[in-house]
Amino acid sequence: MACILIVEDDESMNKILVETLEDEEHQVTAAFNGQEALELAKRTSFDLIITDVRLPGMDGIEVVEALKKTESGPLLKSIVITGYASADTPVRAMRMQVDDYLFKPFSLKYLLKSVERVLAKEEEGGVRSRVSKLFSQFGRRFKDKKLAQLVTRREEVFCALFVGVRSKYLEHRAAYEIYAKLEVLERYFRGLLNKESPEDAKIRHVLHLYSEVGRRLESLENEKIEEPEGEGAVPVEQFTALYDAIQNDEIGLQELLYAPLLRITPDSRFETQKELLELKKRMWPNLASSK
Repeated sequence: MACILIVEDDESMNKILVETLEDEEHQVTAAFNGQEALELAKRTSFDLIITDVRLPGMDGIEVVEALKKTESGPLLKSIVITGYASADTPVRAMRMQVDDYLFKPFSLKYLLKSVERVLAKEEEGGVRSRVSKLFSQFGRRFKDKKLAQLVTRREEVFCALFVGVRSKYLEHRAAYEIYAKLEVLERYFRGLLNKESPEDAKIRHVLHLYSEVGRRLESLENEKIEEPEGEGAVPVEQFTALYDAIQNDEIGLQELLYAPLLRITPDSRFETQKELLELKKRMWPNLASSK
């Protein structure tokens, strides 16, 4: 059971969200605007906030930003609901630490799946926990500030890609260009994680490359697709399945972070983690079964 704050100015939608989550035995509090949400947060320590973007006064993203600055804010998880896409949607996502996004219209089944996924992110059953059991470098806590900054920057760009696809701001060819670049960078990223003391110069170089992808995404228009560079880039037909899985609510933001790793990992590696094998097949159904 989690303590959840709903911020939604539409009374009927607010009621539906509250009742749906209460049926799952969560403790749910409703607010109808940002200021009310901030006042409630002074008296209650919430585990999760679910907020619409469009609110009277401060918008949902501003509410999340404000709550993140409170005493319990660093531990607060967040899901943002939006019904529109604009050119700055992925960019704002890239600058925030939001755990998941729901794009209207969405089913209550997907709402519950998103809540379960976000609340389990750091727990035993979360995808991050499962990946860490098989790939220890992904479970490391980074004391090196530059390496921690690199991990954050990588997640920001994946977040922007996810939001761009889910909001339909990024069409297939644009999303493919960005993802193909990220797959090439994954080899450098994993190489740094595998070293106990990676060189600062190499960390800065890879950080710069992720920043370049982020800037490319910010300025992206639907132009001719760039062919991915580098050995091992994902084939278009394989990416199409991943793209569809994102659009069809079959995978979330946290799961997308591990798409490159799962694509190249042999099926036999998942013998003790069948859930990861199932996730891999949802993401990459066009892959031949690998040993």
